[in-house]
Amino acid sequence: MSPTRHIKSLKILMKPWLILLKLNKYSMQAIKHYMWRTNPEIAISEFIKSNVAVSVSDKLGRIVYANDRFCTITESKESELLGVVNRLFVSDIRKDPFYKELWKTIENGQVWKGILSSKTKTGKQFELESTIVPTKDNEGNIESFVSMYLDVSNKVECH
Repeated sequence: MSPTRHIKSLKILMKPWLILLKLNKYSMQAIKHYMWRTNPEIAISEFIKSNVAVSVSDKLGRIVYANDRFCTITESKESELLGVVNRLFVSDIRKDPFYKELWKTIENGQVWKGILSSKTKTGKQFELESTIVPTKDNEGNIESFVSMYLDVSNKVECH
């Protein structure tokens, strides 16, 4: 079989697969559009899972939960993070008064917002637009900190 004829045969064989791939792409777009219209809570949840890094720390700052996005940004496995003090709460990149103010805010039960800087296990610096929310027990005592982060490394000039 000549190379030209072989290519034509291959194109004929591939055509149904290409059509299916295009249909799948449009189907996924339609499904996403439908989800946004009919069940925005699920759509928002899926958006958050894929774009927002989340960690939960106990009152001493030790990580008790980290989602996949947080693990990706920090280049760590969840098992490596659990029980370890969140490096974002203490960093050599920012000066000590910055972290004293952060801790003062969240220990007083207030929400803290700002940019946190840290490094991955391999030394790559990253910047996260962060919101840290203290959670309280029934008596009003702080029991944990829920933190949400957006990676803004490419948008923020490193310090």
